[in-house]
Amino acid sequence: MAETPIELRHLIDRTMQRIAITGSSGYYGRKLVEHIRRESPETLLLGIDVIPPRDVAPHEFFKADVRSPDVRTALANFQPDTIVHLAFVVNPIRDTKLMHDINVNGTKNVFEAVRTIRPQRFLMASSATAYGAWPDNPVPIPEDWPIRACTEFQYSADKAALEAEIKTLHDELPDVAVAWTRPVIIGGKGVSNYLSRYVLNLPFMVLPEGRDVSLHFVHEDDCVAATWAILRGNARGPFNVGPPDCLPLTKLAKLTNRRAISLPYWSMKLATTIWWGLRLPIFDFPPSLHHFARYPWVVSPARLQNELGFQFRYSCEETLLEMWAEHRRKKGKMKNEK
Repeated sequence: MAETPIELRHLIDRTMQRIAITGSSGYYGRKLVEHIRRESPETLLLGIDVIPPRDVAPHEFFKADVRSPDVRTALANFQPDTIVHLAFVVNPIRDTKLMHDINVNGTKNVFEAVRTIRPQRFLMASSATAYGAWPDNPVPIPEDWPIRACTEFQYSADKAALEAEIKTLHDELPDVAVAWTRPVIIGGKGVSNYLSRYVLNLPFMVLPEGRDVSLHFVHEDDCVAATWAILRGNARGPFNVGPPDCLPLTKLAKLTNRRAISLPYWSMKLATTIWWGLRLPIFDFPPSLHHFARYPWVVSPARLQNELGFQFRYSCEETLLEMWAEHRRKKGKMKNEK
């Protein structure tokens, strides 16, 4: 996992002329399209998604479900030198079979395209949740720590399954720079998902069984910049994406002017089970998510920093404060409109 020599970086950059991005209309995808068009305006971008692009669009767009064989055809026709796979269902849905089908079988469909096309580089977005949240996790977790999914949490289980698949792809295609990222909780002004709502909407922060576990946030801009750095560096293997600092729940509560309250884990899970089952607002996540507030899953960005020289622009605390300020601004705007 040695660093690509600096003198070769410019040669590598010049070969990155045709990039295909699955999930290009999603949150991560839109930010990456915007970043690449700013950093490398000469690069031609193909976006593949079920939703048409908005804001800063790729140069070409192909509408398709990631599970469709049409995706392989579109990629083969475009002949990319780089493929980035971001097409995943991130927010939990009640149809877990459908979520698994899209996330796992859709990704396998993209893997087959990579095997056929043999682009110079391929990057997939995995997740720090693939490590699972366990009492014996080190803080922080290095990239070589075992993948141990919390199988109750569908997203974690799917990502863990795909980690095994992409490791096989990595070993099978030594001529392709196969890499995958493991971002922690992505934050910033533009974020609105079940994790951000869990952190921002509760009137108080819950300490499961009194555990002051740390949460880990990476700024949206740092997440896409890290992705771009991995591609530019022609890097291979897994990369944790999260700044060096993290936030204990008690400090998070203090920064957002809320109380931290200890609750039995069973009561948290029971309340969320009922809430999720009745489809009530606020708690739009399954009870299994509480596992990730019970035990640590903070990651180390050592490979990014040491091998690619990547520097995070935002700390974990700065990211949280930006999210909180935007949350308060929106709440104030809603009150004024009433």
